Amino acid sequence: MSEPGNGSGFGGPYDVSGGSGHESAGSHPHDPFEPPERSGLARGVAIVTLGVIVGILLLPSATRSPLAVVQGGTPAAARQEPNSTTTSLPARSTTTTTALAPAKIHVLVANATSVNGVAGSVTTFLGGKGFATLTAVNALGKLTASQIYFTTAGSGAAASEVASALELAPATVQTAAAKPPVSSAAGASVIVIVGSDLATRFAPASTTTTVKGH
Repeated sequence: MSEPGNGSGFGGPYDVSGGSGHESAGSHPHDPFEPPERSGLARGVAIVTLGVIVGILLLPSATRSPLAVVQGGTPAAARQEPNSTTTSLPARSTTTTTALAPAKIHVLVANATSVNGVAGSVTTFLGGKGFATLTAVNALGKLTASQIYFTTAGSGAAASEVASALELAPATVQTAAAKPPVSSAAGASVIVIVGSDLATRFAPASTTTTVKGH
């Protein structure tokens, strides 16, 4: 009888050869004291290192608020929009004055100078402009600067038209309360008192047959 472990059909306690009662070499567990493969260790270190780097890069962007970039590269947070103020102005009322037709303006011309016939010359001139003229008269006094009067409150615009036709300043037109220096203004809406300024422009070239002083 052969002793255990010495025969070819039975393996001893330290027999590592293949047998029907032992595990194969492919399924044998690794030795706990055997070092890990170098390639697996390198991959693990690389993955851990990459994860740390990505975490470092993402940490500041996750904690700060995003900046909106506008044209020119300036963040919207740093751009200050000016305060817009809307001011509503009250509507202005405009008054349109329609010029009165010269034919409806009755003008009386009075001579307040020593130049004979000047009032008649001014009357003829205004008649040529389309104004309805009355017979020229003498004023009750002498004037250096011509004056224009109107007889009713609504005749102010008509007086301004006459002043413009004679190329006189607007200040020539007197107030409605002013009384013209004439004996009568019957039928007239505007009275022109001829002074020395108009006399130099409208003095007749020769003596006329009109009433003296007109």
